[in-house]
Amino acid sequence: MDDLYYPCRELSLDEGMVLWRGRLLFRQYIKGKRHKYGVKLYSLCEPQGLLIRFAVYSGGEGELGGKGHASKVVMHLMRGKLGVGHSLYMDNYYNSVALASKLLANKTYCTGTLRLDRKHVPADVKTAKLQVGETIQRYAEGVMVAKWRDKRIVSYLSTEHENNIVLISNRRNVQREKPMAIVQYNANMKGVDRSDQMLAYYPSDHKSVRWYKKIFIHLLQMIMVNAHKLYNVANDTNTMQLYDFRLQVIDALLPPKQQAPPVRPPRNPLHVLSKTTALDKKGRLLGKRCRQCLKEGRRKETVYMCAQCPGEPPLCALGCYDKYHAQLQE
Repeated sequence: MDDLYYPCRELSLDEGMVLWRGRLLFRQYIKGKRHKYGVKLYSLCEPQGLLIRFAVYSGGEGELGGKGHASKVVMHLMRGKLGVGHSLYMDNYYNSVALASKLLANKTYCTGTLRLDRKHVPADVKTAKLQVGETIQRYAEGVMVAKWRDKRIVSYLSTEHENNIVLISNRRNVQREKPMAIVQYNANMKGVDRSDQMLAYYPSDHKSVRWYKKIFIHLLQMIMVNAHKLYNVANDTNTMQLYDFRLQVIDALLPPKQQAPPVRPPRNPLHVLSKTTALDKKGRLLGKRCRQCLKEGRRKETVYMCAQCPGEPPLCALGCYDKYHAQLQE
């Protein structure tokens, strides 16, 4: 992706899961995900769901583990994207005042929810008692820490937006007042969820006892979704659905189809399979041994025959009739 495409200004960072219920040292459990158990992926996406970069969480002993794990993940995924004015949206798992200051020093803005037990959160913001619709904020060195009460308490952080209250309309055209930082967070924090949504439409679940094979199959799926989005970006006047795009990619990867050999028409197309008219003593149709089964060493009786062939040979309706006439044509 670094060679093919440079992302837009807004970016979102969140985690996803690859299903894995086997034994694995760094298997994770995330309650709110579709696959609750599995290998955790940290993903950097555009708000429309285009995946820019991802990293596999490999436990506390891994490259990104240990103290300051969340900050390490953010700086690892943002390498090469700092210093150009991106706006990064993250949830409270990653956000902290120290990380926001570090990103701001690298000319990168960040916005998202915040845990009040993080370091350097002002004490009066933690302890403030708010009524519904009220908000409190504090600023320090370009970082805003705020708290707003809606149906519940929402604490957040931003280095880009001030704590202005704006009027917005929801999907039912009901107008509500919300802080600008929350409005922008809700609008731009959907990238990873949209990417997971596209991956879930046509899953390629591959049962394996090797976890890295699952990661490889998941990587191929992510490549397919990214290729589809890039195709639609480059062909905005002739976009394509993901289903049709997948079929075209599959057709392009498969070898060319070989033409079937021409089918020789039968010499006499007037041959018709019909029932015998011979009856036994009880008035039932009299079965005779099938001519084709007799050739192949089987004993089977049938009430069908070909009246157009010499001798009216009895033939089974399933298979023997076609085999008998095919041998006559050779």
